[in-house]
Amino acid sequence: MHESSKEANNQYLLEIGLEEMPAGMILPAVEQLKKAAEKSLESNRLQSAKVQPFSSPRRLALLISELPEKQEDRIEELKGPPASIARDQDGAWSKAALGFAKKNGIEPDSLEVRNFDGRDYLYTAKNVQGASLKDILKQEAPEWIKGLNFPKNMRWGHYKMRFARPIRWLVSLWNQEVIQFSLEMVEAGKHTLGHRFLSPKPSELLHAQDYHSHLHNHFVEADFNNRRNEILSQIRELESKHDCKVEIADDLLEEVTNLVEWPQAMMGGYDENFLGLPESVLVTSMAVHQRYFPVYSSQTDSGGNKLLPQFIAIRNGNEQHLETVCQGNERVLRARLSDARFFYEEDQKKPLQHFQELLERVVFFQKRGSQHERVQRIQTLSLKLGELLQFNEEELQKVRRIAELCKFDLQTQMVYEFPELQGMMGEVYSALKGEESQVSRGIREHYFPRTSGDGLPSDQVTLPVALADRMDMLSVAFSLKMIPSGSADPYALRRMAQGVVQIVLGKQLPLGWEELSSLSVQILRDQQEFTNEPDILEKQLVDFLDQRERWYLQEKGFRHDLIDAVLKPTSGTPLNRLNFASTLSEDLNLPEFKKSVEAVVRAINITNKYAEESQAAKLEEASLTHEAELALYQALEAMALDSESSPQQYLKTLYQLESSITAFFDGVMVMDENPFLRSNRLALCKRLSQWSSKHLDLREIIFPGD
Repeated sequence: MHESSKEANNQYLLEIGLEEMPAGMILPAVEQLKKAAEKSLESNRLQSAKVQPFSSPRRLALLISELPEKQEDRIEELKGPPASIARDQDGAWSKAALGFAKKNGIEPDSLEVRNFDGRDYLYTAKNVQGASLKDILKQEAPEWIKGLNFPKNMRWGHYKMRFARPIRWLVSLWNQEVIQFSLEMVEAGKHTLGHRFLSPKPSELLHAQDYHSHLHNHFVEADFNNRRNEILSQIRELESKHDCKVEIADDLLEEVTNLVEWPQAMMGGYDENFLGLPESVLVTSMAVHQRYFPVYSSQTDSGGNKLLPQFIAIRNGNEQHLETVCQGNERVLRARLSDARFFYEEDQKKPLQHFQELLERVVFFQKRGSQHERVQRIQTLSLKLGELLQFNEEELQKVRRIAELCKFDLQTQMVYEFPELQGMMGEVYSALKGEESQVSRGIREHYFPRTSGDGLPSDQVTLPVALADRMDMLSVAFSLKMIPSGSADPYALRRMAQGVVQIVLGKQLPLGWEELSSLSVQILRDQQEFTNEPDILEKQLVDFLDQRERWYLQEKGFRHDLIDAVLKPTSGTPLNRLNFASTLSEDLNLPEFKKSVEAVVRAINITNKYAEESQAAKLEEASLTHEAELALYQALEAMALDSESSPQQYLKTLYQLESSITAFFDGVMVMDENPFLRSNRLALCKRLSQWSSKHLDLREIIFPGD
């Protein structure tokens, strides 16, 4: 028996028992469950509770500790009707006052009068008893479960509830006591299930705090991190035993961890003749299709660690019959690799042109032509971008060839069976047919970056193709009104746009969203008929890329106000905006930066406040009579403000102008009664405003204390 000596030791366990969930759903689901519980506890004034998540393929669970027996009592303050209507002409309590007292269960004579916002009201306070924790949990816990969202849901039996997988059991345990509720005929209790095969019978939990150890005794490691570390430990042990090296990809490790409840690693092998296949084929077959970890030699040569004809698989079970299980895994992999070798050999019998011609039969998007027509658009746009980037003729020829071949491997048997290998097989097959290394590499790398943390294409000649591929996809999708909204983005258009931003800024290309969008839309219109207004379509694309540029700058760690400052002006390239953000971020906390910005912002505010008069104002040197305005004029002339300036030059000018601007505002009245003086001074402010706003909106920058 377990007795809680303190309220802080009270624990509540909620476990949702399920059919096996898809690995990718588990961690997001248990995180949702945790956040729902934390929000619910906080709204019920129980925010001191600690919530620990547990998960496995068959369960989502929370263990909540440091819970009180009940909510604290609280004083509820109640404001009633205005005091002016609290009594009638005879001084007796009015109906409004009597109703307020009755509603709150008090005698009218105990009512007080208090002032709220300068007006007197009837007032009372009453003690509200805190609700019992058990009552709160009984009401709230089912709602945590019902509120879970999944990418895909299902229904089972005759029930109306939709969930990732059928719910088979529920545990709802407050210390040793069951908090009863039910979902679709499943009653919450204190019985859980262990490993499906190693401990298949229901077992009783005696206390919520026993959850982790109890499951461990029934061959379930319910803590994700513990399970992950156990897999790593077993892999390292096999590495040491077999003198090899295992490349452990984080996403594969996470997936495998979510596929098993009781991990057991095993070393398997395959025929070394399969090593004649490209390494990408072998690794994809093992890691993507079978969830095996490829094994490499521990010795490093000039080409890195050599792939060995071995793999490590993780079994959901123990060491019993491990050799038999391993042989089964080997048979499955052998069949898959045999298929891959057949496809590889068959594909090589045909010229590259054969696969290019097959693209004519493949519809890219309805009403937007075939994959062959898409390749033509990519080629046209790639060459135009190459010219904008001032590539020489030799480089343009490579761009043309990469674009021409960039999608041919989509029609190979290998990529048809192994879609993850697109680009990689294009590189392999084109190299075997004698294409230049930059061209072959470009076929693979034009897909880079695939994710926000991925690398960029390594060769300059690949960059135009990578951009053209993405811009064409965006233009086609937007022309068909398939613009992402909310979290829905079935064609991964945000990722496409993010790739454009990463390439342009990561490779420091002097290209703007306007020209990329305009060229892409024009090429699409030249080939395909559609009704969209080109100007509207281009603006939609520019706005979409602007959003991803903002996200890129946020990921780089720039302050939100600085991002607003660089993105507000409409002129300049993304690269220019990035350079301004980088340069200014170094000076944000300097006193001279604050003084200079505040001085210029003062000029901007005056210009905007008197916009109509400022617009008409013209600067006449002969009318400058005051020493301060003449000094500011001379400073502006000396700085050549109308010329393009680098971020460093912009800052230098900003600092140099500060004293003249401050002296100007201290020495003269801008809005002088004399119209000539006023016009000249507004013209000075306008010139400052126009210069500063060309690259930045300094008004967006926030200083401490503002």
